[in-house]
Amino acid sequence: MGPTHEALLELQQIDDQIVTALARVGAFEERFREVEAPLRTLESEVDALRTRVADLKQQIHKLETGAQNKRERQYAYEQRIERTRSMREESAARAEIDLIRRAVDADVAEARDVGQETTRAELRLADLEKQVEKVRAEVEPKRAELQQESDEAQAALDQLREQRTARVAGIDRDALTLYERVRGRRDRRALAPMTEEGACGACFNTLPLQEQTEVRRADTLKRCEACGVILYPQA
Repeated sequence: MGPTHEALLELQQIDDQIVTALARVGAFEERFREVEAPLRTLESEVDALRTRVADLKQQIHKLETGAQNKRERQYAYEQRIERTRSMREESAARAEIDLIRRAVDADVAEARDVGQETTRAELRLADLEKQVEKVRAEVEPKRAELQQESDEAQAALDQLREQRTARVAGIDRDALTLYERVRGRRDRRALAPMTEEGACGACFNTLPLQEQTEVRRADTLKRCEACGVILYPQA
């Protein structure tokens, strides 16, 4: 086997390890989601309930403000009654006052109901916030452990990439270009051995005798005409 074949085989081995390392690093995203899922679910529920409580309080404020505005209108009509000299105007004013009073009572009753709902929601929110703290305390150690594993996996990947850079620096440019073109996607093997019977070790297509001789000589890079891999002689 020639030195170029040996260098490319070493590069292929590193690339195969990088593929495995990339898969390992990529798997941590899903593992983090699984570990954090219970906490995220509770946090989402807490956020939704906080928004609900804020909306309820805004609704109470709106009802109370509306009731106060109606009371002011009621007071204005009561003042008008004191100044009116017409029975018709007084009757109309009292009818309007009666309508306003009913509207005020409705606003007050609704505000009371909404206030009770707000109280229940706040109690539920306080309970959920305690659950969040409890689950967070359980999740954090698991997440820290997983983060350490993730960091170690990333460090291993970085080290492999450094090894690849060093290995590539010593390979002939044309040979490297051919290797990269044949490999294409990261998970495809660019080199395969020629079997003792003179067949491609990747697709098992039998090579012509002349090409078998050239592969065994190993002074150039020969590719399988069927599948395109770079062939090398078995030791």
